[in-house]
Amino acid sequence: MSVQGVCEEFCPQSEAKLRIREKLLHFYEYKNGQKSVPGILVKSFARSAAGLRVPKGKDLRTIKCLHKTTEYLLKEVVLDKRKSFCYVYDFIFDRLRAIRQEVVIQNFEDMQTIKLLEPMIMFLAFSRYKLCEETTGNFDEKICELHLQECLKRALVSYDNIACNEMTEAEIKNRAYIEGLYQIFNLGSAEALSRCALVPREIKSNAVYALAFKICLSYFQGNLYRVLIGLQNLPHLLCAIGSLKLQMLRKKLLEMFTSAYHSKFLVPANFVLSLTAHATKEELFKDCEYFKVNVASDNKHLHFQKIYFRHELPALKTRHEQFVDIKLERIYLPEILLLKKL
Repeated sequence: MSVQGVCEEFCPQSEAKLRIREKLLHFYEYKNGQKSVPGILVKSFARSAAGLRVPKGKDLRTIKCLHKTTEYLLKEVVLDKRKSFCYVYDFIFDRLRAIRQEVVIQNFEDMQTIKLLEPMIMFLAFSRYKLCEETTGNFDEKICELHLQECLKRALVSYDNIACNEMTEAEIKNRAYIEGLYQIFNLGSAEALSRCALVPREIKSNAVYALAFKICLSYFQGNLYRVLIGLQNLPHLLCAIGSLKLQMLRKKLLEMFTSAYHSKFLVPANFVLSLTAHATKEELFKDCEYFKVNVASDNKHLHFQKIYFRHELPALKTRHEQFVDIKLERIYLPEILLLKKL
């Protein structure tokens, strides 16, 4: 039988006393950053060890408190500009992980689980894009992706246990967004695409989900044009996650051009630019030079030669894309992360 939490504080008293005494508070847990004055403490993640006793109810937070904690992290802390976002990410990641741990320990019902997991998914998706240009020392993209995938799959299991006629219109809309995010995040996965046959018609009829499915299907059909155009038409965070696939897609597209236009003829750079979603021709030329695609002397054409293309080189590292940044600049981040306005 699962233990139900009764703590109404962001951090149980036993942990709070211990961490204050041992001076184990995080920067965001001190009042106004002062190193001597504790502020708002949030329960930190602690790995469960084999053989330890079951946690007591007083050391676990209520479902209401877990929601309040999530809102605090994704409304207040996420917008804190005193430190870099890497620093913000590390703190929120750890505290949300502690919430996930309690979801498992307390064995919440599916809808309760979904409502806690959805904001975590949104935060991890945003962070994966936001920090994509950071060094491995500052941000481990593999760990972020691993946790994002785990949260997505756990949410999908809970979705499957609830009929759409038991969900509100807003809950169905949120599900469609998360289902679409799962598809885009797993672009190229046959397992992910096969799920499309199982989702209810209420989800399939959602415009955002339908576009995500169309993009993924187009990828399997080898239609990179539809994939690249579709990715640019996705909303904010879906677009951000989709852009992480761009470098792989760009390499595939250039390889296709190398085969299709392998001749003495030059290809207009503007034509290629319209497909690759680069912000400028300069960006396109830089990427082309990496794969040994020659830029003509007039800076208006590209010369594709199959024998010189560097197929063995890995795709370029993901980076911020102008069309994504424009969309993200228009949103109020907490509203999106908490799925208040999609």
